[in-house]
Amino acid sequence: MYFSEKERKTEKIIECISILDTLKFLIYVSWEAKFVSHKHYEDISINLDNVGKMFGGWKKQLKEVTFGDKKPSHCRDSNDCRD
Repeated sequence: MYFSEKERKTEKIIECISILDTLKFLIYVSWEAKFVSHKHYEDISINLDNVGKMFGGWKKQLKEVTFGDKKPSHCRDSNDCRD
């Protein structure tokens, strides 16, 4: 994704989120069918949720950049960032 054109990055992240959601569903079905233990399901779910948060953050960042926010989100409340 680092080497994608800016216009395609959001599209690729949305695709990754969709794949992640499918994976979460398949893991859930595997757990329901008792192919995966409770402990493994819990561990996998936590990791997949963290990956989802990362994808969501990247998507939000790209949305902010696309719409032309002047400062990055981490600088909005900080005096350390200069224009």
